Amino acid sequence: MSFFGGIKKIIKPLVDVPKWIGYRQLAKTNREFFSFAKKFFVPEQATTEESFEAALLRLKVTEADLVQRLKEFRRLMWIWITLLLICVAYSIHLLSEHALRGFFPCIGLSLVILTQVFRYHFWVFQIKHRRLGCTFRDWFNAYFLNRKKTS
Repeated sequence: MSFFGGIKKIIKPLVDVPKWIGYRQLAKTNREFFSFAKKFFVPEQATTEESFEAALLRLKVTEADLVQRLKEFRRLMWIWITLLLICVAYSIHLLSEHALRGFFPCIGLSLVILTQVFRYHFWVFQIKHRRLGCTFRDWFNAYFLNRKKTS
């Protein structure tokens, strides 16, 4: 046995880096985190197919109710857009004043507000097209690419 082989035999049982860093616990936490993220970000698939008109009948929604909901969603969308513009203007002001401690949270808040704008706009899109189960791609193509999806 060589000199280094003897040292390796003595030191290796004492130096167990995976145990020191808690490798098993890290791997378990990592698996749990990604399984949670998958459940959180991957939407559940609908179990039944339902047309827009069938949903209106099932929920007992009339055309007048639908028009009222469309107005409400548009109003809420414009309220959120106004809040978004105020927040973006304030974040630009903070950036011009070199107040980065306020700028970054304000940008984060703007992104949250932007999700609300998208939410209500998407609902308006579904009502206007009288289609349930629209995807982000359908919405994006209709408003930005002006392509109709052939299906």
